[in-house]
Amino acid sequence: MAIESRPSPSPTRTRRPEARPALGLEEVLELLVGEELLDSDSASSILDRRSTLHSQVLKSAVGSLRSPAAARYHVSPAELIAEATLTTRGDPKTLVDEECISQAMAAKAGLEYRKIDPLTVDNDRVAKTFSRPFARHHALLPLEREGGVLTLAVTDPFDTALRDSLEDTLAEELIYVVASKRDILTILDRVFGFRAQVEEAERELGEGEGGGALVQLVELRSNDELARAGDDEHVVAAVDYLLNYAFEQRASDLHFEPRAKDARIRFRIDGILHDIESVPKSVHGAITSRVKVLAGMDIAERRRSQDGRIKTQRIDREVELRVSSMATAFGEKVVIRIFDPSVLLSDLSDLGMSTVDRERYERWITCPNGLVLVTGPTGSGKTTTLYSTLRYLSGPEINITTVEDPIEMIDSRFCQVQVQPQIDVGFAGALRTILRQDPDIIMVGEIRDIETAQMAVQAALTGHLVFSTVHTRNAAGAVTRLLELGVEPFLLSSVLRGVVAQRLVRRICDRCGVEGPLHPDQLNALGLKVSSDRRDRLQVRWGEGCIECRQTGLYGRVGLFETLEMDRRVRSLVHQRSDANSIAEAARIEGMESLRDAALRALAEGLTPFEEVARMAADVE
Repeated sequence: MAIESRPSPSPTRTRRPEARPALGLEEVLELLVGEELLDSDSASSILDRRSTLHSQVLKSAVGSLRSPAAARYHVSPAELIAEATLTTRGDPKTLVDEECISQAMAAKAGLEYRKIDPLTVDNDRVAKTFSRPFARHHALLPLEREGGVLTLAVTDPFDTALRDSLEDTLAEELIYVVASKRDILTILDRVFGFRAQVEEAERELGEGEGGGALVQLVELRSNDELARAGDDEHVVAAVDYLLNYAFEQRASDLHFEPRAKDARIRFRIDGILHDIESVPKSVHGAITSRVKVLAGMDIAERRRSQDGRIKTQRIDREVELRVSSMATAFGEKVVIRIFDPSVLLSDLSDLGMSTVDRERYERWITCPNGLVLVTGPTGSGKTTTLYSTLRYLSGPEINITTVEDPIEMIDSRFCQVQVQPQIDVGFAGALRTILRQDPDIIMVGEIRDIETAQMAVQAALTGHLVFSTVHTRNAAGAVTRLLELGVEPFLLSSVLRGVVAQRLVRRICDRCGVEGPLHPDQLNALGLKVSSDRRDRLQVRWGEGCIECRQTGLYGRVGLFETLEMDRRVRSLVHQRSDANSIAEAARIEGMESLRDAALRALAEGLTPFEEVARMAADVE
């Protein structure tokens, strides 16, 4: 639909013969392309991502995608476009944000764009002209009144239906200016007392922990403080040194392993174990005792396996450590897993999903009910995906309850239940109790048996959104695994929204990465058929090695994902109890990118080297 320029309306009230509603997303994009702020490819990209952008705006605006406020909140096209964080066509340093879009719309409509100064707003006029719900829904802000004419700030100057309604309702002449929705809502919220309510709630809630907390904060000393420690604190200082060193080296796990004559200390970094130190057997015993004291474990018990937790401070954030002890032939082995909230609770946009996979996953997790499965081997990032999803969906109106074995990381936004077989608290039993606790979203750590599988399916059938994990090699295998456990095909096909299979591969170091062609043997190993004249144009990257990456050429990890959606073709195969290969083939026909294809895409994009792709491809085939 073409958008016509309109002159600024005069104070004289004139009824337009045909009122039209606010502009849609396609129309605003057409306007921006016409004004040469965006190109057509960028506009198409925004249209393809509209579901994800819509959810991101809602999450930012109201805090929860499932709250009543989310249902009432109208996401404007300008908010969707601004959420894409694209730069203007003529100036790559300038973002196409809400202000930029508002200025373009104002110019097209022949109206004034107004950057509102909050200090000049008449709070009395704002509160008395419109009710808060009406003003927020339509993003209206009354500004100055002069000579019996009221100036109103609006976000869409082409919404003549709204303007006609206002002119019929208000007993005064109106002039319109254009402002960004963000500016208008910020002022409305301040005027109507939102900030005052938040501050009062903060004062009432206060801070502090109850005496029954599962884990207490442990203060680690810095290396400078440790250097000044007395001789009677050697073991304490040694443990603190190791923990500080592990944090600095981005280790995910610390292993204290006893051997015949000594003990070995190893760190797992980016999925690979590295030898760090070896210590005498006597020191190993003292170190493990110190770790067990910090974790609240029984230091006198060395034959039975134990689990514990440590919470400590790392720079400006709290880090949780999960401790596990086990008796071995040469003594007690202790492993510490490090859960850094900045990694474990990352944003969904940071997980590494492709645009198509993210759109598909967004549809699943914003459904009011159903079952969503995440699968992959240990260390493939399943916990990060699930916790990031739960945090993304969390809000004050949502009851999120998890049952885990063990609880990976304590988060106050969730109600977390620990599986305890010794007192007969298993996944199925805990899930049965949780269903009587009025949950909205449930996360089951793992589906291992038919009873847990049936309870998870039943929870999804009765209106809950359920997340869980299954240990299979790929997404299709998770579907057949539930069928093998005994879940009826008609039940599974009705509740399963989709399955995410994932792996982690090491990322090429940004500092020492170089580019070049793949060797013919490497192409053959990957099964790629490329003509000789095109091989030199097929460029990939690898790391040469530097101090930053310890001469490995690799730094950090990136996720690879395979998202299987329960569409009509897959659902039909589930009813027929087809095997995993048939289901995977049907999903690929419907557009699913396999893990192997995701790895090849990461190789082509220069994210990971050939060796990582070959290793991952061998794992999933």
